[in-house]
Amino acid sequence: KASDKIIFNVIKASVLLMLVLANSIGISIYLIHRSETRRTLLLSYNWVMKNFYFSLVLPLLFTACGDSASDHSHHDHDHKHQQADASAALPSNPVSVIDGVTVLEMTGNDRMKYNLEAFSVPPDSLVKLNFRNVGKMPKAAMGHNVVFLKAGVDSGAFATAAAAARDSEYIPAQLEDQILAHTKLLGPGESDTIEFTAPAVNGNYEFLCSFPAHLFAGMRGVMTVE
Repeated sequence: KASDKIIFNVIKASVLLMLVLANSIGISIYLIHRSETRRTLLLSYNWVMKNFYFSLVLPLLFTACGDSASDHSHHDHDHKHQQADASAALPSNPVSVIDGVTVLEMTGNDRMKYNLEAFSVPPDSLVKLNFRNVGKMPKAAMGHNVVFLKAGVDSGAFATAAAAARDSEYIPAQLEDQILAHTKLLGPGESDTIEFTAPAVNGNYEFLCSFPAHLFAGMRGVMTVE
């Protein structure tokens, strides 16, 4: 295949450039040891750095040239495939009321977005949340959860504290009294269901993903009690 030949040539070029770099370093070390002036030392250093940058940049250029053709040919197919996956993953009716219980069908994706960012519930009513991570990236890099905060909680300060709580899956133990409810931290394809009672007091209650930086990327919303 043409793509296999390109990959082979890139690997071969990379190996050759690494050998050139190793040879340059060896010669430069020899010159440094024999140098008696600062000028010779600086010239040796500059020579090493130029070879180093060259060895890094050239394989990238080979890779870019080789990938551009295959990327272009597969772009339309991949885009349509991603659109089909996204539409299949999104629930058609994210909010419903069944026997007085508000049922939420929420998802989180690799773009750090929820499918539902605002909804309303009656005061002191039961809420059931079915949450799914519909992304593809690994949990360690793109885990998602849903954390409902109590009234008046600073979501930015909470998210900052949560970022340091890796051992507890970004739920800070010292701030648990600020949380109404939360799901587990989910990896790709995982799901979790929780139930909780909405506050008795009318108002806006924020929810967010407490994984580092996800709140600031826009993974947040508001539950209105009214």
